[in-house]
Amino acid sequence: MGFKRLILIITFLVLVLFLFFLNIKEFTFDEFYFDTYVSGKIYSRNPILAKNAIKRIKNEFKRIDSLRISGIKKGAIDTTSIKIIEKSLYFSKNTEGYFDLTIDPILKKWNYFKEPTLPSQSEIKSLLPLVDYKKVKIKKDTLIMPEDFSLNLGGAAKGYALNRAKSILKECGIHSALIDAGGDVLLVGKKKSKNNWIIGIRNPRDADGIIGTLTVNDCFVFTSGDYERYFMIEGKRYHHIVNPFTGYPSREISSATVIVKDGIEGDCITTALVAMDMKKAIKYIKNNTLEAILVDTSKNIHKFIDDSKLNIYE
Repeated sequence: MGFKRLILIITFLVLVLFLFFLNIKEFTFDEFYFDTYVSGKIYSRNPILAKNAIKRIKNEFKRIDSLRISGIKKGAIDTTSIKIIEKSLYFSKNTEGYFDLTIDPILKKWNYFKEPTLPSQSEIKSLLPLVDYKKVKIKKDTLIMPEDFSLNLGGAAKGYALNRAKSILKECGIHSALIDAGGDVLLVGKKKSKNNWIIGIRNPRDADGIIGTLTVNDCFVFTSGDYERYFMIEGKRYHHIVNPFTGYPSREISSATVIVKDGIEGDCITTALVAMDMKKAIKYIKNNTLEAILVDTSKNIHKFIDDSKLNIYE
C-alpha cells in the first residue's frame, strides 16, 4: 500500500470518527410554495450534507411551484406534469372518480373559491359532462382529451413535491427529517434517529386547535378539509373540495387524515375522502386497509388507526 493512499485512508477514518462523535444538529428552513407555508427540519451530524439537502429541496419546490397547475389543456406537456397526471389518473380510477383531475372547469366556475361566488344550478349542470377522467390519455409527451376539457393538478402537486423531497433526502444521506407543507407532512426515519415523531391533527373548526396527536415514523401524514379555502353565504360553508358528480362542495366530512407511504397517494385520497359521503368514505378506508381519521360536520371523530399511534383529546 502506497504512503499517499495510507494517509488518505487514515484521514477518512479520522473524519468518520469525528462526525460520529458530533452531536446531531437541527437544520431548518421556512419558505412559501404551493400557496402555503412550507417548513423543514433536518437532523444530521454533517452540516454540509444537511445544507445541501435543504438547497436542493428548495430549488425543486420552486421548480414544481412554477409549473402550471390549473387550466391545463390538451397538447404537449412537460415530463413532471406527465408524472403527476399519470398518478392522478390512477387515483381517479382507484377512488371511482371522487378524486378527478378533470374537475377544473367546475372549480373555475367557483372562481377556485378565492372569493364568494355562487354559480347557478344550470351553470354547474352544463359543466358536469366536462368532468370525466376516463377521457384523458397520455401518449408520449402529449395529453389527449376532448377540446373543452381542462385539468387541475392542485390535488396532487404538493404530494409529488414531498415525494421528490424524500428522494433528495435519501440521496443526500439524511436519515431524519420533517417537511411540513401546509399541514401535509413528510417524515423521514425517527426524530434525531431515535425518538418517535408526534404530529398534531388539526381541529377543522379551530384554526389554532388540534383534536389529538399521531405517533408515527417514516411515512407521510396528509390532511384535507373544508376549512382550507372556503367562504360563507347565509351561514352555509362553500369550500374547495367539490364532489365531481354534483359540482358542489361536499357536506358530510369536515376533514380526512391518512398515514401513507406515498405523497401523491395521500394528497389524492384525502381529497377524495372529503368529497365522499360518510358511508362511501368508510367503505373505501376498510376496502383499502387505510390508516385514517375522519371528522364529520357534526364534529364526530371516526378512527381507523391503531390506538398505539393515536391520542384523541377528550
